[in-house]
Amino acid sequence: MRIEEAIIRSAVDIAERIQASAILLPDSYASEEIETHIPVVVLPKQASDLLYQTMPSHTSREKTVLQEHIQKLAVVGYLEGAISGSIVGVIDAPNFDSIVVYDPRESHAVRSMQECERIVDSDVFRAVMSLALEFALEGREGRHVGTAFIIGDEENVLERSHQLLLNPFQGHARHTRLITDRDNWETIKEFAQLDGVFVVSGEGVVCASGRYLDVDARSVSILQGLGGRHAASAAITAETDAVAVVVSASGVIRVYQDKEQIIVIEPGEWVGRFYRNILESNAPSQSPP
Repeated sequence: MRIEEAIIRSAVDIAERIQASAILLPDSYASEEIETHIPVVVLPKQASDLLYQTMPSHTSREKTVLQEHIQKLAVVGYLEGAISGSIVGVIDAPNFDSIVVYDPRESHAVRSMQECERIVDSDVFRAVMSLALEFALEGREGRHVGTAFIIGDEENVLERSHQLLLNPFQGHARHTRLITDRDNWETIKEFAQLDGVFVVSGEGVVCASGRYLDVDARSVSILQGLGGRHAASAAITAETDAVAVVVSASGVIRVYQDKEQIIVIEPGEWVGRFYRNILESNAPSQSPP
């Protein structure tokens, strides 16, 4: 029996025993035949290439970097709603092959997300995160777009902000402003090109866009190089019970609560393909039984 075949069989056996939500395989394992009811996702080759270009030669460090990489993919998939629980990942490195079992629900990012969901509705927060991921991966009309969503405690947020221009969401029916309805995302994406931030109620209604936050950000400590949007978004969470989701033009997503950065996601093109592949794998088959 070939090593690759043995590893695949072991990975499938482990995944089925623990009822994993997905099996993640490197591109080099794409040709292996796999029989299992668990969704199998092949990581795009770009993921491995990116790692090996910067991979330390020391084997222990190499293993750690690859494990962290699998963990980050699992967390992004969980935030997107593509993964519901533990994953089994196969690592194919130049010096070794191994199997990793990881539950993204144990990560700091997911636990922080759960803290956010105590303030705002979980469906609303996940919808904003999914939309933020689309901004990070696709931008708008071929160019990168930076924007921010201030979620929850909308009355206090609106009191501490003003319009830079006429509010395009004012006066429209509630159902046309729900961020949990994907049919409204194209409208939201269009207005994301305006300066300012979105204000979203805890129930998911977009109250305003093009909003300027009137807060003192001098007491907020953010990473060097981040601009006024990040500082103001972090500051508003110190003065209100809101949560801020900020998308940089570079594609990095940061979440702030109580003026602290609690989540950071750096999605690349291959991450986008990764979680979309999982969503497709989890989709019900259209073929007759």
